[in-house]
Amino acid sequence: MSKQEHDAAVAELRKGISTLAKPWYRSSSELLIRMGIQGKKCLDLCCGNGEFSHILRDRHAMDVTCADYIPFHLQHAQDQGFSTILVDIDASEKEVDVAAAPHVGQFDLVVNLAAIEHVFNSDNLLRFAHTVLKPGGLLLVNTPNIGFLAYRMYDLFSGNRPFGEGHHIRFWDYRFLRTNLFLNGFAVTEDARGFYSLPQDAMLRAFRNKKRLAAGISWLFHGCSLLQYLPFLKGLCSDELTVLAVKESTPAIGFELNRVQRFLGEQQGDSEESAAKDRLKEARRRGWLDEHLYLSQLVDRL
Repeated sequence: MSKQEHDAAVAELRKGISTLAKPWYRSSSELLIRMGIQGKKCLDLCCGNGEFSHILRDRHAMDVTCADYIPFHLQHAQDQGFSTILVDIDASEKEVDVAAAPHVGQFDLVVNLAAIEHVFNSDNLLRFAHTVLKPGGLLLVNTPNIGFLAYRMYDLFSGNRPFGEGHHIRFWDYRFLRTNLFLNGFAVTEDARGFYSLPQDAMLRAFRNKKRLAAGISWLFHGCSLLQYLPFLKGLCSDELTVLAVKESTPAIGFELNRVQRFLGEQQGDSEESAAKDRLKEARRRGWLDEHLYLSQLVDRL
């Protein structure tokens, strides 16, 4: 079964069990309220069943367009009165750029919730968002925090398999997300990661369906609601990564080594090449590439 066939089947399954109470909806909506962001022209990128599209429209007075690659999702969005854009983020760079081209600089806000962990090519996703945003536009991204203590416990007791492996394709912590955003032309303005729900599912899997033990261990995570405010424990005690980033004038270079090399080759001699090299060197200077050996070596040779 291909990824598209799998996602289409999941879309059909979830249409009857959708809920507006998901923690990533809560964290993202709270951030928009706190920042006073409303009434914007907004793209819900990888919209899924469009649950948050409704929240954006009804609670935050957004003019919402839905983007996805599953026909069921797009038809559902159209039936609910939303405009739609067809884009397959995991297609080739050229195909994604062609899909973005008619919408250059159209949106004030792009929202991507609980989706970046499901795509193979996160550079495509972030570049698409960068392209369709107006100068100074905002990107709201949410994804599970793989550094969360419950997921570390799951890995410890389940043979070091990342929680969600096989369903989630990539695993993100704040540092990795921030670096990917930076190299794709964004700067994080609000770090709203936090603890939003007890890890009952993770603990149930970690302890092999021992429900009482899993429930007891999960209950202890109430402490994260306080410990998350200690800077050195924030990464361990936050289950949701929710960040707001602003589009900067620098180009979307990319994070993957092949993408970066190709971009520099294509822009050789142009002003964007100089801006891209400065961006890469700044990430290196800040220590954000220290663990990414091949990319750091490429930057050191610039």
